[in-house]
Amino acid sequence: MNKILKNINNLPNFIEQILITVIPAIAIFIVGTIIARYLRQRLKQSKFGGRHVDETLRPVIASFVFYTIMAATLYAVLIKLGVPPTSLIAVFGAAGLAVALGLKDTLSNIAAGVMLLFLRPLSVGETVDMEGVIGTIDEIDLFSTTLNTPDGLYLYIPNSIIWNNRIQNFSRHASRRATINIRIGYENDLESVQALLTNILLQTPDMLSVPETPKVYITSFENTAVHISCRCWLPRQDWAKRVSDLHIDIKKTLDKADINMSIPAIALSQNDM
Repeated sequence: MNKILKNINNLPNFIEQILITVIPAIAIFIVGTIIARYLRQRLKQSKFGGRHVDETLRPVIASFVFYTIMAATLYAVLIKLGVPPTSLIAVFGAAGLAVALGLKDTLSNIAAGVMLLFLRPLSVGETVDMEGVIGTIDEIDLFSTTLNTPDGLYLYIPNSIIWNNRIQNFSRHASRRATINIRIGYENDLESVQALLTNILLQTPDMLSVPETPKVYITSFENTAVHISCRCWLPRQDWAKRVSDLHIDIKKTLDKADINMSIPAIALSQNDM
């Protein structure tokens, strides 16, 4: 009975300690979390820094601000709960070591993310091919890279996978080379066909002469056809459409000149069946 009475007498002190320490600590944590999330979202969506801040860096800066505020919030909460600063340093050191050992894959993603941001093999808005995965970069942060595929799919790829594999960037240069291979029969005059195809390339809108003027080469001979390669440089914008239009122009011009494009032997055998 004496212990019960003693605990009842200490109840006001206990409630007072809760009001002084625990509730303010919870409030600090809630307010810190709200501020961190709000600033992260605002920094991602805003255009702070204008042209001076690269679009690729904004998500990284937003993540850095978020984790910095959360770390400061956690520190303030523990201090409010009465944990000595020296003990916090020891706890954070031990926790950091445990996290480093347990999350080595995550740390490798961070290291890869830093290298991607430093060397810039890809940037937000660029279209890339990463080991057969083609898409447009949507965001690069310290842990992962997200992109949208031509089919409208959302892909989330850890940075370490990107860093350890080949990256083919379709958007980095202002121009790309187009190579169109065709086959014609032996009855055609090769020099005339070569001149005709060269003229088509030269008359194509927005055709580039740098780094190389359009060229047409006779590349090889088969039993039933001569192989011709048309090579030219086109602007990167709408590249696929430009190449498609060039195919159409070549086909129409060859038809008008009564130059028949040879059908591969395998196609003939399949049609006969």
